[in-house]
Amino acid sequence: MPIIQSAWWIVYYIASDGEPRYLLIKRHALSGKIERVAPKGKIQGTEEVTKAALREVSEETGIPVNQMRIKNQLGTTQLRNTENQKGQMDKDVTYFLMEYAGNPDFVKIEHAEGYIGIHKRCTLNEVLALIYYQDIRELIRKSYSLIKDGQKNQNIKKDFIDKLG
Repeated sequence: MPIIQSAWWIVYYIASDGEPRYLLIKRHALSGKIERVAPKGKIQGTEEVTKAALREVSEETGIPVNQMRIKNQLGTTQLRNTENQKGQMDKDVTYFLMEYAGNPDFVKIEHAEGYIGIHKRCTLNEVLALIYYQDIRELIRKSYSLIKDGQKNQNIKKDFIDKLG
């Protein structure tokens, strides 16, 4: 069986209080239960993974491509169906951190691929409580640190420029 190339995106925006908020999709899992996941999708043919990231998130959430910025590649994993479970395929997954620069009130979910809604304003603790998969929770923690480090660096840069001015 071929290995599917896939990507997941940890999508966030900065709320008015300066804290990151995450966008999670609600969907029906194969088990029939409702689960929360990050937007994800398959890379098509020879498509660049970053272009696939922007395309898939835009398709799944309605966010215009020009309102998203890929910030970091967070890591990769290999998912293998060693137990031959029905509906499970072998995948190589690349994880990205993506910043949304628009208004979260305008984010919507198209009822496709089993998606039934979106959480638009998840704090770090809410995401960690809602996400079932341990590896995704670790990526969320990593993303939070990267976002906060980036904010700190921006503040240092701003202070330096202000002192020069």
